[in-house]
Amino acid sequence: MAILKLDSLKFFLQLAWENKCLSNIKYSALSEQLDEVGRMLGGWKKGLEMKTPPK
Repeated sequence: MAILKLDSLKFFLQLAWENKCLSNIKYSALSEQLDEVGRMLGGWKKGLEMKTPPK
Protein backbone atom coordinates (compact mmCIF):
# COMPACT_ATOMS: atom_id res chain seq x y z
CA MET A 1 0.00 0.00 0.00
CA ALA A 2 2.81 2.40 0.84
CA ILE A 3 4.53 1.71 -2.50
CA LEU A 4 1.29 2.49 -4.34
CA LYS A 5 0.96 5.79 -2.48
CA LEU A 6 4.59 6.62 -3.25
CA ASP A 7 3.99 5.98 -6.94
CA SER A 8 0.95 8.27 -6.83
CA LEU A 9 2.99 10.98 -5.14
CA LYS A 10 5.70 10.69 -7.78
CA PHE A 11 3.06 10.99 -10.50
CA PHE A 12 1.56 14.15 -9.01
CA LEU A 13 5.01 15.61 -8.41
CA GLN A 14 5.83 15.14 -12.08
CA LEU A 15 2.50 16.67 -13.07
CA ALA A 16 3.23 19.72 -10.91
CA TRP A 17 6.67 20.07 -12.49
CA GLU A 18 5.32 19.70 -16.04
CA ASN A 19 2.75 22.42 -15.31
CA LYS A 20 5.51 24.74 -14.02
CA CYS A 21 4.25 24.67 -10.42
CA LEU A 22 7.70 23.52 -9.28
CA SER A 23 11.12 24.75 -10.28
CA ASN A 24 13.64 22.30 -11.71
CA ILE A 25 15.70 22.50 -8.52
CA LYS A 26 12.78 21.72 -6.22
CA TYR A 27 11.58 18.93 -8.49
CA SER A 28 15.03 17.39 -8.57
CA ALA A 29 15.45 17.57 -4.79
CA LEU A 30 12.01 16.08 -4.08
CA SER A 31 12.47 13.43 -6.74
CA GLU A 32 15.77 12.28 -5.22
CA GLN A 33 14.19 12.00 -1.78
CA LEU A 34 11.24 10.02 -3.14
CA ASP A 35 13.62 7.69 -4.97
CA GLU A 36 15.41 7.04 -1.68
CA VAL A 37 12.10 6.26 0.04
CA GLY A 38 11.26 3.93 -2.84
CA ARG A 39 14.53 2.05 -2.37
CA MET A 40 13.82 1.66 1.34
CA LEU A 41 10.27 0.43 0.74
CA GLY A 42 11.50 -1.99 -1.90
CA GLY A 43 14.11 -3.36 0.49
CA TRP A 44 11.59 -3.79 3.29
CA LYS A 45 9.15 -5.53 0.94
CA LYS A 46 11.84 -7.89 -0.30
CA GLY A 47 12.90 -8.64 3.28
CA LEU A 48 9.32 -9.44 4.28
CA GLU A 49 8.82 -11.66 1.25
CA MET A 50 11.92 -13.67 2.15
CA LYS A 51 10.72 -14.19 5.74
CA THR A 52 7.19 -15.18 4.74
CA PRO A 53 6.89 -18.77 3.52
CA PRO A 54 5.09 -19.19 0.18
CA LYS A 55 1.54 -20.56 0.29
